[in-house]
Amino acid sequence: MKSVYDTCTKDKVKVSYSLYAMLIELGLNPSNKGTIYLKEVIEYIILNNLYDYTYKDILSLFANEKNYNLENLKNNIKNCLYRINYTKSKKNFNKYLNLEFDTYYLSPSKFTNIIALKYND
Repeated sequence: MKSVYDTCTKDKVKVSYSLYAMLIELGLNPSNKGTIYLKEVIEYIILNNLYDYTYKDILSLFANEKNYNLENLKNNIKNCLYRINYTKSKKNFNKYLNLEFDTYYLSPSKFTNIIALKYND
């Protein structure tokens, strides 16, 4: 399988692996398709510097570029966040994001923005 990332640039690869590990440590299910979509969307924001775009616009751009169904993308991301392991999330939220855990942050747009801003240089 051909990788999206150039193996010479360790920064992009580091973001990819550390991001997925962090999402799992925050209580998301690694086998859930929504977790995979969420990781890809966050990487898309970081690589394309889309910090000033709305969540809705980012999802539209991402779905068009990857040829994904927009409604399935939204539903899978929403469902993965609704099925989060709250115990694991409460334990690791402050450790990884420097924020006290609150269910307010578990909406798809807020969660995506928090994670993407963490990787903003």
